[in-house]
Amino acid sequence: MHSWPWYTKQSFLSRIPGIAFFWLLLFPIACYKIDPQLGLAFISFFIAFWWVKVFKSYFFLTRSFFAIKRSLLFPYAQTNIVRNDAKDLTHVVLIPFYNEPYSIVEMAVKAFENNDYPHKENLIVVLCAEWRSPQAVQVAHELMHRLESVVSFQLIKIIHPDGREHEWKVKSANITYAMKEIEKMKCLDPKKTFVSTIDADTAVEKNFLSVVTHTFLSTQERDQAIFQYTPIYSNNWLRGHFFARIVAMNTTFWQMNESQNPEFFRNFAVYGMSLHCLQKSDYWDLYSIVEDGLQYWRSYFAWDGQFRVIPTLAVCHMDLVEDTNLHKTLYAQYKQLRRWSWGCSDIEYVVPEFIKRPNIPFREKFRKFFYLLFNHLFWSAGPIVLFYMSSIPTFFEIHQASLLIFTVPLVVSGIFTFLTISVAIPTVFSLTMMRKYEKFRPWDYFTNTIQWLFVPLLILTLFSIPAIESQMRLFFGRRLDSFDVTKKLDRA
Repeated sequence: MHSWPWYTKQSFLSRIPGIAFFWLLLFPIACYKIDPQLGLAFISFFIAFWWVKVFKSYFFLTRSFFAIKRSLLFPYAQTNIVRNDAKDLTHVVLIPFYNEPYSIVEMAVKAFENNDYPHKENLIVVLCAEWRSPQAVQVAHELMHRLESVVSFQLIKIIHPDGREHEWKVKSANITYAMKEIEKMKCLDPKKTFVSTIDADTAVEKNFLSVVTHTFLSTQERDQAIFQYTPIYSNNWLRGHFFARIVAMNTTFWQMNESQNPEFFRNFAVYGMSLHCLQKSDYWDLYSIVEDGLQYWRSYFAWDGQFRVIPTLAVCHMDLVEDTNLHKTLYAQYKQLRRWSWGCSDIEYVVPEFIKRPNIPFREKFRKFFYLLFNHLFWSAGPIVLFYMSSIPTFFEIHQASLLIFTVPLVVSGIFTFLTISVAIPTVFSLTMMRKYEKFRPWDYFTNTIQWLFVPLLILTLFSIPAIESQMRLFFGRRLDSFDVTKKLDRA
């Protein structure tokens, strides 16, 4: 019987993020203990890395911002690709929901009726309700009763049974079941069917389907790709608490930045792919609480590495985290970030799959593994290291006459000052974007500007701590095994 080496076992792989976290925290101190100049060299490198990353992100953000603006004005629906080539293309949109109120899901459905797509007779919108939630079942029935006969597309409800074997109570199990049921109902050509999954709080832009269709049909080898949409958290922007707005906008900006880096771009939250691609990857994982990132890897290995994520300028308007009071909202925001950061568990899946596939070049394996680990490590430990390392020379009472020793605290302080000042760029972008969807009062301009001054503090706390918890949970074997559904408030 074949025995896998120790470094491929889950007991070791699950601890890699935690080991890397401790390593990065202690590495600057170890460098100082070995040789102060070595420690200063590491700090210099880390500082330079931060500067480059900040400037690079703002450059990509600017480029992506104007690309989205142009896409909203471009007449995709009038192009030959959409009007003629798309006549035989079927769109299936999966909307999973659990405890969302009627008004939220209704908004998501009606957004497709308002789309400018010329072939809505080939659109199937699927209400993927959970049986274990009486509210979800009731919402699905009510939506069918009110909207089925008035919308210009096919509206179908699928109730996901509770207690099925070989699956957890997660979103991915719901949408997998729904898609398989749709295939039983409809005769679908896998190469001429495009499947999208969006959250229940998503209101797609008017040109959404036209943009998606144009991008999909214009792409070579389109079955070997996931198409990532552009999330903008604007639905309840002015009602949200400042920290929820910061988290939401940074999530949008992160997606906009990553879209300019196609080699390492990954799908997140709202995306789509051909049914052929979905079938080849065996649909979604039935146990994952972060199905989006894992779906990339499942598809990547299904195509033996010949796979990519295509940025798509199809805007999806989504909700900030919001609850009935400040305390509950903060806790809900924390749980959402913890769930997202659980993507570090993908390492357990990725490493054994890399070993199984000699056709994928080692260089590519290393680059992708390093990027996966680095992103989560930078999320958890990066801000903490940057914050404390300026105190190391003083702590170790290093008094050598070195210019670096005296300037390190000043430079680190300068970085945080620069981060605070440089938020003028995302401030302008966020105000420009949100004014399109919200009616700003004079006071709103002030609050939406001043909130960005809290970014350094939030990075050190609300952003880092959930990622640290995820990595420590994996390290000590205390796994997350259920999907914490973010509460949505009624819009009625």
